[in-house]
Amino acid sequence: MVRLLEIAALSVLVTTLCAAQATKSSVPKVSPTNVVIAAEPKFKAIWEPVPFNQDIELTAIACVGPETCWVAGDKSTILFTSDGGTTWQAQLGGDPEATDEDLADIVFLDAQHGWVMSERYRITGTVDGTTWAELSTAPATSKGLWFSTPQVGFVADNHDSQTQTHLNRTQDGGKTWTRSDPCGLQAIIGGLSRKIGCMVKRIQFLSPATGFMGGYAGSTPSMGVFSKTTDGGATWSHSIIPATGHGIDSIHFWSEKDGLAVLASGKTFWTADGGATWTGSVNPPSWRSYYASGEGKIVVGINRNGRQAGYSFNGGRNFTSRPLGLPAMATDVTFPDARHGYLVGQHGMVYRYRIVPIDYSSQGMIAAAAAPSQ
Repeated sequence: MVRLLEIAALSVLVTTLCAAQATKSSVPKVSPTNVVIAAEPKFKAIWEPVPFNQDIELTAIACVGPETCWVAGDKSTILFTSDGGTTWQAQLGGDPEATDEDLADIVFLDAQHGWVMSERYRITGTVDGTTWAELSTAPATSKGLWFSTPQVGFVADNHDSQTQTHLNRTQDGGKTWTRSDPCGLQAIIGGLSRKIGCMVKRIQFLSPATGFMGGYAGSTPSMGVFSKTTDGGATWSHSIIPATGHGIDSIHFWSEKDGLAVLASGKTFWTADGGATWTGSVNPPSWRSYYASGEGKIVVGINRNGRQAGYSFNGGRNFTSRPLGLPAMATDVTFPDARHGYLVGQHGMVYRYRIVPIDYSSQGMIAAAAAPSQ
């Protein structure tokens, strides 16, 4: 009897050991070759302060490369940098105690040809990127200054109308101006055909021939008007962006088909067919902002009070916002390419956007968003 119990116990022990061995063999072995470890990021995006050393409000910036930029500001100030803002040279002005008139707009086509317009509509230009000369004075209600070639440029003029803009055109680099026909279009509104005037807010040229224009219809800025030229601005085709409820504040195109329209309400619409159709962006910044595009690979909206920035990496189809926390009000932003950007503002404020090694640190830098591939 004892011998039978010993045999039974041994049988149970063998069965248990076999079951345990089977269970153990069913678990895959873990080895370094089949463990996936997420790669640590090697780079990050930041906004880094590179201010001018005088208390002057900077109002507009234009760049012709990732590190070559000019800034216009109060006191007739024009600043230049060739090292991304590490150092600034005052080509004009720069004295915070001066009483000279403030500058409102700046345009550069290349490293030699640039123009500024003052708040009193005085136009000054350079043909070598360094030496400036007064060229002319625009009409007293002009809004904006744009050039498509070193000789051809435009100023939007509303001086005798609250419903239609005339484009003043120069063909001698800004020395003389010729007034064109007023902006107007035929549109279907409320089921009825109407002829209405349009007011111009922004113009952008991609080439000497191809340009885009944004504004609003009539005396009430409740309809966004988009315009396009393919003959250097000699003629324009106009259309209304439906269901906007607001006029266009700015436009940003990076190809003849792809671009973004920013409304006065802060909403944005993107197009992939040259403005034939428009689609509202998802989660655009919920505040009025200054926008810039870096080759369409990044679109950034900087809140005017400097508190937040919105980023898009798919041509404005959707945005994500992050805190910014600038020490002063922002006034303008530009992105010369997808990896370099600049914003300017009050008290000589300048910040540059760039991609840096993950362990990089500098005083006052602010974290930014970057494309997933960065």
